[in-house]
Amino acid sequence: MLASEADDIVFEHLSENRSRAALRGAFWSALDTLIPTVLNGLVFIVTSRFLQPQDFGLVALAFSIVSFAAGLGPTAFGEALIQQKSIRRSHLDTVFWLSFFSAALLYGVLFVLSPLLAHSLRHDEIAGLLMIIGLKIFFDMMIIVPNALIGRQMSFHLVATRTAISTVVSAIICLTLILAGFGLWALAIAQIAAPAAACAAAFWGAGWLPGVRIKLSSLRELLHYGIFASGNRFLQTMNLDQLIIGTLVSPAALGIYNFARRLFEMLNNVVAGGLTSVTHVLLSSLQHDQNKVRDAFLMTTFGCSLISFPAFMGLATVAGDAIPLIFGPHWATAIWPVRFFCVIGLMSSIGVVQASLITSQGRSDWWFYYQLARNIVTVLTVLLLYKYGVATIVFALMLEVLLMWPLTLWMVSRLIGLSIGEYFVQFLRPTAAYLGMLVVVLAASTMLGDWPPVWRLLIEVFVGGITYSGLIFLLCRERILFLARTTLRGRQAEMR
Repeated sequence: MLASEADDIVFEHLSENRSRAALRGAFWSALDTLIPTVLNGLVFIVTSRFLQPQDFGLVALAFSIVSFAAGLGPTAFGEALIQQKSIRRSHLDTVFWLSFFSAALLYGVLFVLSPLLAHSLRHDEIAGLLMIIGLKIFFDMMIIVPNALIGRQMSFHLVATRTAISTVVSAIICLTLILAGFGLWALAIAQIAAPAAACAAAFWGAGWLPGVRIKLSSLRELLHYGIFASGNRFLQTMNLDQLIIGTLVSPAALGIYNFARRLFEMLNNVVAGGLTSVTHVLLSSLQHDQNKVRDAFLMTTFGCSLISFPAFMGLATVAGDAIPLIFGPHWATAIWPVRFFCVIGLMSSIGVVQASLITSQGRSDWWFYYQLARNIVTVLTVLLLYKYGVATIVFALMLEVLLMWPLTLWMVSRLIGLSIGEYFVQFLRPTAAYLGMLVVVLAASTMLGDWPPVWRLLIEVFVGGITYSGLIFLLCRERILFLARTTLRGRQAEMR
């Protein structure tokens, strides 16, 4: 979709078959999250058996500091490029060089301050970790523009390819190093291997290289949305909760917290990660048609709820058997934090669609202030409760999510004229199917109480999956068939 030459070249949003592209995008984005989650899950299991919570906590502490530093850069100007109706080459070049020089400045400061930070936190061993993991800032910044170009054209197969390459490279490096006895350094090096491979693959997939068409006017056009979107990203990734736990409690406590949170994040990536990029691009392209936005929002909310209820609450149900069996008995203290994070994950997966809607409709400023309020409450919660242990902290964070969630629902109803009743209808049938599954799983667990944990866990997962699938097909048969027919028509249209 290119026009003439130089800076007159314009990149437009897709204007045809957007819904079909979104459905195909959901498929590719599901692969984009499923493949790395499976591989990262394998790496997580192996490293969890070789390393102790203390080791995980030290790497998590260093990673939290790097994430905080990286969040100060223009991390979400790619979203501004996606949200903009049309973009010129000067938009792309300006954002790229802004990101690159921001990365150079941030890493330089982090490199110089690493020994001082490590000493002030009373963990001198993280100085080297900061210098290594800090290189991630460069790759995360340079990938912003090619990722935005791929996203604007809904080329989600390229995203899936990029992620698969980066995950395979990272997994091979991490497993090789951990088996060779490098310990926590294997985790640190894997943190930069994945983004480095992803960055190279993204430039290849986008077919774009930066030029020098840098214009302040192009930056000004993206500035308002980009600043607030980057602020949102910073609030999501600054990890102050982990910094507080790692410094005020202990690296071992942070290891338990990070373990539970990482399980939640991996599952959340499978359930909702595939929808994040798809819904933002789709809703941005439909932002001037309220009826279509409402229909797309309800469709994605329903689809997300179909998966999120059994995934998160199913894990909460079997966590007592699954965690010691799969990861080792030294992680048994993470069982209840994992269960509380599962409730947070359920709300988070639903909130992904709400966030995409709010930001795609140009209200990234409102979302920023909402995220700011949530982070303030989170920090205060951790500061008040850190003496009472990780399980208490996560339980309080779960209550925080439940109490603040209605605010986003209120904004959604304002933006698209959606009634609260119409919204909650999307969850009735998936909830009923989940409750049926829960009854069957608990009954199986009671009946098999004397069986070996591995067989009990396998049977619980099997009967739970069969029960939920059967109930959901009976209760939601028409909507599921509609989605299947829509996807099939999209594929047939591609083949013509």
